[in-house]
Amino acid sequence: MSDLPEINLSDLNLDQTTLKAIEKLVNSIEDLLNNKPDDVSRFLYKVNEEVRKLKYQKGTSDTNLIHASTRDLKKAFYAHRGIVTVEKNKSISCYLLTFYAVECGFKSIWLKRNQLTGTDKIQDKTLITKDGHNFRTWFKELGLPATIVGKYPDFSKIPYFRLARDQSSWDVGKAHQAWRYGVEMDIDDEKLLVEWLNSICNWIKEAL
Repeated sequence: MSDLPEINLSDLNLDQTTLKAIEKLVNSIEDLLNNKPDDVSRFLYKVNEEVRKLKYQKGTSDTNLIHASTRDLKKAFYAHRGIVTVEKNKSISCYLLTFYAVECGFKSIWLKRNQLTGTDKIQDKTLITKDGHNFRTWFKELGLPATIVGKYPDFSKIPYFRLARDQSSWDVGKAHQAWRYGVEMDIDDEKLLVEWLNSICNWIKEAL
């Protein structure tokens, strides 16, 4: 019996709606296998066709994005970091700029390594659309040291943060939303998160 293909959904940072859709799809396949096994191949063909259509739509949905060159992103990293460095009284605005500095740094390094001139040359559109803030994707793409993010695939050193109002826990990729909209984080979580982002900025400086 051949080995089953590896499945690791944790790297994809899927939302609840997507997870429910996957669960429904799996349940439908399971139901067909139990009751109408002859229809499974036809159903999977239909699923594959839907995936192809979605991939095409995603591939053409970035026409309204403002693309940046490797040089633009590098300049943005240093500009954001420069403002944060000279600011004596750090605020959520500084934290937000630190977050965006990390994102710009990641993209600039990735483009440089792949010998691409700008984000318009990126074929994997998930890297520049809604998943652009999915740091876990960038950690895997860039191979950040385990001392910062932990070992792949768990990345155990990546901090989560809780909101002060209800103690709900959120992925680091959502931190920019909290800072942008002024939603308070747990004080201790925020402190650790900012220190962690700063350590990544130090790594980015060495890699640029």
